[in-house]
Amino acid sequence: MSKQRYVIEGEWSGYRNAQRRVVHRTVHTDSALREWAEKTRAIYYTDGTSLDLSVRALQPREQVQEKHGYDDLIRYCYIQGVSSVSALKS
Repeated sequence: MSKQRYVIEGEWSGYRNAQRRVVHRTVHTDSALREWAEKTRAIYYTDGTSLDLSVRALQPREQVQEKHGYDDLIRYCYIQGVSSVSALKS
């Protein structure tokens, strides 16, 4: 039996509503990462914008077009258990 797959999508809030856009989309099977993303809901930047995170389960054989725009930022925040760029430790 295969693991449940899910997609994490990140939408940049922009400085104005007209600038909102999806900048990240990746497929995962790690349930701990999923729980963190669902709980965190957003990563906040020092300029007042945010990367709003959403998580949804994928249907069997469903394909999504991934966007690897913020893999490192999401991974670093997940590993350190934070939800803002300013809280990341060097």
